[in-house]
Amino acid sequence: MVDIATIIAAIGAATSAIELFDKMADQIERFITKRPTPDVPKEHRLKIEKSDADIVASSHGQVVQRITAQDLVNLPPGQLQHIKVLEQSMENHYAVWSQVYPQLALMDSPVQKARVEQQLRGIVVGMKGDLEGILSFLESCGIHLDDHYMHIRHLVGQQ
Repeated sequence: MVDIATIIAAIGAATSAIELFDKMADQIERFITKRPTPDVPKEHRLKIEKSDADIVASSHGQVVQRITAQDLVNLPPGQLQHIKVLEQSMENHYAVWSQVYPQLALMDSPVQKARVEQQLRGIVVGMKGDLEGILSFLESCGIHLDDHYMHIRHLVGQQ
């Protein structure tokens, strides 16, 4: 059996990684699909976040699932520890993404734009495994994923 501190650290890492995912999701979608930025930002139906020491899934602001540390005691220790690695990797990808993505709108030259797009594509491909690992971890915890989580998973999986 895994100690509670490891489980709580994994919950923190998973929810932190999902927060990064949520920050990038709409930008990734626009980049991959080549759709323009909407006038009004999208409001996603499902939101996964940390509440105390729990993972909480809310739909339209109403809690629909709550996963406690006790619910995760039977997960393999390696899986709980690996989520911290995935979170750190997501932080690294996000740091680069947040510097490069805004440059795309400033590119006048087709050559410059193509270079930035290639760099962004490389970031998406680089974080594909991390995204999949984080979403798979949440599913193994019992979280039912839908909405933008599944949509972005599909889009990134095609890259």
